[in-house]
Amino acid sequence: MMKRAHVFARGLVQGVGFRPFIYTIAIANGLKGYVLNLGDAGVEILVEGDEAKLKKFIAEIREKKPSVARVDALDITWEAPTGEFDKFTIAESDERRLTVRSVIPADLGICDLCITDIYRKSRWHSYSFTSCAQCGPRFTMIRKLPYDRENISMVDFPFCSHCQTEYDNPMDRRYDAQGITCPICGPRHTLVDKTGEPLTGEPLSEAAKLLSEGYIVSVKGIGGFHVAVDASNESAVMELRKRRRRPAQPFAVMSRSIQKIRNFGIVSRQEEDLLKSVQRPILTLQKSSPCSLADSISPGLDSIGVMLPYTGIHLLLLDNFAKDALVMTSGNYPGKPISTDNKQALKELRNIADFYLMHNRTIINRCDDSVIKVVEGVPMFLRKSRGYSPSYLAMPWNIGKNGLISVGGEFNVTGSVFLQDRIITTQHIGDISELETLDYLKSALKFITKIYNMSDFSYIAHDLNPSFLTTRYAKELADLYKTQTIPVQHHHAHLASLMADNSMPRDASIVCIAIDGVGYGTDGMAWGGEILLGGYSNFDRVGHLRYQPMPGGDLCAYYPARFLAAILSTVMSDSEILALFEKNYSHYLRHGMDELDVILKQSRTNDALKTSSMGRLLDAIAALMNVCALRTYEGEPPMRLEGVARRGKPGKIALRLPFSKQNGKYIINTSDFMLSLLENIQNKKENITFEAHRVLGITLGELACRISDENGVPTIGLTGGSAVNTLLFKYIKETVERNNKQFLFYRTIPCGDGGTSTGQVAVAAAFQ
Repeated sequence: MMKRAHVFARGLVQGVGFRPFIYTIAIANGLKGYVLNLGDAGVEILVEGDEAKLKKFIAEIREKKPSVARVDALDITWEAPTGEFDKFTIAESDERRLTVRSVIPADLGICDLCITDIYRKSRWHSYSFTSCAQCGPRFTMIRKLPYDRENISMVDFPFCSHCQTEYDNPMDRRYDAQGITCPICGPRHTLVDKTGEPLTGEPLSEAAKLLSEGYIVSVKGIGGFHVAVDASNESAVMELRKRRRRPAQPFAVMSRSIQKIRNFGIVSRQEEDLLKSVQRPILTLQKSSPCSLADSISPGLDSIGVMLPYTGIHLLLLDNFAKDALVMTSGNYPGKPISTDNKQALKELRNIADFYLMHNRTIINRCDDSVIKVVEGVPMFLRKSRGYSPSYLAMPWNIGKNGLISVGGEFNVTGSVFLQDRIITTQHIGDISELETLDYLKSALKFITKIYNMSDFSYIAHDLNPSFLTTRYAKELADLYKTQTIPVQHHHAHLASLMADNSMPRDASIVCIAIDGVGYGTDGMAWGGEILLGGYSNFDRVGHLRYQPMPGGDLCAYYPARFLAAILSTVMSDSEILALFEKNYSHYLRHGMDELDVILKQSRTNDALKTSSMGRLLDAIAALMNVCALRTYEGEPPMRLEGVARRGKPGKIALRLPFSKQNGKYIINTSDFMLSLLENIQNKKENITFEAHRVLGITLGELACRISDENGVPTIGLTGGSAVNTLLFKYIKETVERNNKQFLFYRTIPCGDGGTSTGQVAVAAAFQ
């Protein structure tokens, strides 16, 4: 029997060779009709033929789809055939339909077939912009949907006759591949000095030679400029640190192969699969011993961020370089967005780079590299961007016609949009302390709202902290769209992001352990070590780390010994603390013992700012154990402390971390905990820091289980920036599961501040 099927494919189905795939299986099944791209990034298929073959065709869409495609839904309507088609074709795109049922295609790493083309005697031999329907940049080239040549930056490079032939040939893997090019018609490299003057010779090989000689070269990729240097050259790496104003923050490196990575990093099978995935993220690996790279790549840490080349640019540069790895860090100063334009890079990076390896393809959407850490077998995002962004999260309820916007907080910011039953989150934006980065957030959100033709919003969600630039921006948006803002407490946003990541329903509740640096609390204090009970629409703070004085406010974050003294002031006399610091820690204070007198006086005043932060507690332990005396980047003391603790072993160290119920809330006594650490300080540093993490994890887990039993809420989640601490994660998870509770953790969004915009917009949606 002859039938007609009208199919709408939703998911990652544009920019991944999906239409050529549909064409191929339609022809193979003897069907007639058409396939075309829709303006919402979906695909429409209208097909006629024998009913049995139509059903086989539909089954093959799911079973045989391109490996990089994702089919979330096939909406099928069966109709009577009209006989209007005489063949199957790929039709022109239809830009009229706009929904959120499909996704903007993300950038994909270069595939094995294109790598083969680069190395064999072909038209693409040694051509760094080689790609096909299964690989190459997407999001970073898109101006608007649908994903067609005229809507991406490749419109600047008209096809040569060879590329046009392949593009038009249904049997070619470059058929209908919008981003393809070749040396005849495509982008080209130039290598220039600091003044913009071109150098002679082949750009990639000359750039590799300069890197081998110790020079710093800025390299334009697909989402922005990197700054590269020989990762084994200690003096060159230190010079980059000086110029980049980044004294200790770890640099990511790029290596040619897994074999080379094993010369400096330990790679599990799971981590190897992630490194080789089409997204090609930076992966945080354990350093190997010995390590072939410069010590200053990640000073004081036992880990290193590593990625494989994801474009022909990086592949050929590393081939010419030949050593184990290149530092490949973002081309920007701290607090500024990554450079994307050639002229902009020459101006903004003039005091960092000696030379610039550029190309003439326009970057439409800047996009940093994604960063993942495998924690107890769970891949967790530290930063979600290239290869994964914009990201889409299906929600278990629909908010209707009007959308919602959220703008994140201050650090590791992303923005999110809630439309119908989906949350769309921008690429990683960064720390918003500068207006340029705020402008980046504005443009990223504008891109999404424009793509989906959004103009009506019910609420604009933002962090509770009134001093954030993003809070001010939220009020601007509210004025623009004539709506109202919703302030969301930082850790409530974390809780909601965890629930959203796990598709929990609108009326669900969880017990949530939220551990991070600092978030503005509803009482005006600095929260950061919390146990919350609640859901999207509300929460109760049912437990937290004991409030500790924070003399000098944020100075405690930069000088951990200040916070150490403040905690000890709650359980020791001034004379005892003065004697301890004079013997061990006075050099950790900028003004020595005179400063300590001021710290102790400030700590004992009733109006001192107080915090329950896990991050600050770990900072203080790092100072106590002589692991880190100065924070030069966010999270440095806890990261160094974790590296030491992971070398430790369980022993007979007895640490006290009691908790009690006060005024209806459980308080974890970190003062007694710090005193017990001091009493055991004669033990091996690795072992006592290991025990500190173990006791913290078990105590938090046990208290959460007690609260779970008391309130009849069986699900316990873990969120916040400290949730990626391997030891804390391990012992919290083990404790929760040992008590027969469901343990909730992240799968698709960052557990740190990169996920708070998702949580903010989910909280706002609960008010719809």
